[in-house]
Amino acid sequence: WKYRGSALFVFRPALKNYFEEMSSHSHSHSHGQSHGKRDENNPNEDAWNKHCETYDDDSKDFVAKAIPTIRKVLKDAGIQNFAKERRALDFGAGTGNVAIPLAAEFYGHVTAVDVSKGMLDVLAKKSKEMKLDSRIKTLHAELTPSSVVNKSTLVSTPNGIEKESYDLVVCSMVLHHIPDRESAIQMFKAMLKPNGILLILEFQASEKEEDKKKLESKKETHGVFHDGINTKNFLDMMTISGLNVLHANTSFSFSFKEMSMDVFVGAAQKPENDFILGSL
Repeated sequence: WKYRGSALFVFRPALKNYFEEMSSHSHSHSHGQSHGKRDENNPNEDAWNKHCETYDDDSKDFVAKAIPTIRKVLKDAGIQNFAKERRALDFGAGTGNVAIPLAAEFYGHVTAVDVSKGMLDVLAKKSKEMKLDSRIKTLHAELTPSSVVNKSTLVSTPNGIEKESYDLVVCSMVLHHIPDRESAIQMFKAMLKPNGILLILEFQASEKEEDKKKLESKKETHGVFHDGINTKNFLDMMTISGLNVLHANTSFSFSFKEMSMDVFVGAAQKPENDFILGSL
């Protein structure tokens, strides 16, 4: 996939002006095209690189609500304190608004993946200032299911991720940019160790017909393929993938340009005894 790859912003009508600045480019989405490699001329990356310096200001209210929610969900799942051997991957890490708190409070090693080098440069600077750079590894890549490989073939796979190597995979405000969400969930599952946790933050899907119609026009211009997620979507995807649901509800709202947006938070756990699909 050529996903947006940064942990926030999005598509709703409230963001019309924001996306008008980016309307000169078109997102190209295709399954497995890059296989973990990046295109040298990627308009998706270029667009987000332009916003890396203002991104944290845009995200303030979201982060203020999201981090306490993530903290509570993890603690309810038994992640009570910091452990240096614990590993997490933030898929679409942006400037580190989720990855950095994870490294500070719970996980001794965090892999922050993003398609935007500009975003990751900001993340690296922030983590160094907070003396957390030894815990955070940045990965400038476009991951696909074929990026998740056995340890024996990891060396020959550029930007590869070893199967069953993470205790947590978090995907914050990215899933609506991925055409095939089910394949993405299977990819995340393949990354997880047994008993590992998948944590998803995403827009609460709208039930209004006018919002659903607006989605069609955003597929090419904004790279948006879904209008968010709801409890039924999440439960269905977790059932298909064989993950055990720990948390699923609309957990908070955040403000952006005088509008309030609801955020769905879902968490699920990989069973102790499980198998990895052959295609992954």
